[in-house]
Amino acid sequence: MYINKEIVAKVIQNARRKAKLTQAELAEKVGISEKHLSKIETGKNYPALDTFLKILDTLNLTLGDFGIQSTDNTYPNKLFLEKVINSSSQKQLDACADIISAILKYV
Repeated sequence: MYINKEIVAKVIQNARRKAKLTQAELAEKVGISEKHLSKIETGKNYPALDTFLKILDTLNLTLGDFGIQSTDNTYPNKLFLEKVINSSSQKQLDACADIISAILKYV
């Protein structure tokens, strides 16, 4: 699936501004240079996958914010779990995985 650079740029820039973060602040949180983030936000570059995922996590974005339907809407729990995953810290994700693993042993 192809995603237009300008769409990626606009969504990230708008979310960053909504979060009241400067480019320098977001770049630091994501672990990239401010110059690289500027190129992403102007549509000159795509972010690498790991950078893209860090941006999504930091700005609490989902693939749906970019027009990508990643989940079957007929299962609302999948949408809920996707949001939880996208907004959780690593520690929270580890705890959730442990809980789910324990539940699956008995279901």
